[in-house]
Amino acid sequence: MKWSLNTYQTCQDWELSRILEVAEAAGYHGVELLMDYKQKHGFEWDTPADQWGSLKEQVDASGVVISSLTSCQNFHSPNAADRAESVRRVKRVIDMTEFMGCDHVRVLGDRFDDNTRDAVVGYVTHALKELGQYAQPKGITVSIEMHGTFTAAEPAMQVIKGVNLPNVGFVFNSQFVGCEGGSIESLFSRIAPHITAVHTHRAEDPETFELYRQMFQWLKRIGFEGYISNECAYRGPDSEKVLALYVALFKAFVG
Repeated sequence: MKWSLNTYQTCQDWELSRILEVAEAAGYHGVELLMDYKQKHGFEWDTPADQWGSLKEQVDASGVVISSLTSCQNFHSPNAADRAESVRRVKRVIDMTEFMGCDHVRVLGDRFDDNTRDAVVGYVTHALKELGQYAQPKGITVSIEMHGTFTAAEPAMQVIKGVNLPNVGFVFNSQFVGCEGGSIESLFSRIAPHITAVHTHRAEDPETFELYRQMFQWLKRIGFEGYISNECAYRGPDSEKVLALYVALFKAFVG
């Protein structure tokens, strides 16, 4: 397992140079750059291609890598033109990912209700299949985050089975839906083979601490080699110290 710093909230006002510096100092192997929120790191789907080189130079000169470009594009719109535009944007993110020497892109599903469930699962499946096919010859994995109403295993697994590509999987968002009894066994026996990355939140919270412990042990047992990405959203003082403490916690979970 490797550790990554997600730029959600904690780093949203940081320039790329500070993100890279803090991540390296705190013991992270990579950074996961959140897109579509105009964060200051400079990575967006519409970042001009002539700026990509200078961004890559900063990353290459640091002691960390880009673990993922994390698009917030989704595919739940009933409007086919909107979905096609989202696909177009993510294809450009995939091109940027290839240029940066990264191999992972995250997208969202994202939400449905009882009336739209089948339609939205179909929309998402179709979009992810197109994106997976586009990314596959580039050696890039495209993953749907288990987010929104796709936190539940059933619709998420429907998408993965429908896409049926080796380079399309899950970012597990540590929501632990279906683990109310205190065990992750039922959930992870279904989804673990398809997990490409994990987003953690407040892993120290007593309400979910044991579930996190089980998750890290499960991933260790199956030889998971992907990134555990810290999305703690911490906005208080001493952020560098807090981010380093999360790395220590992750190492303790693994044992």
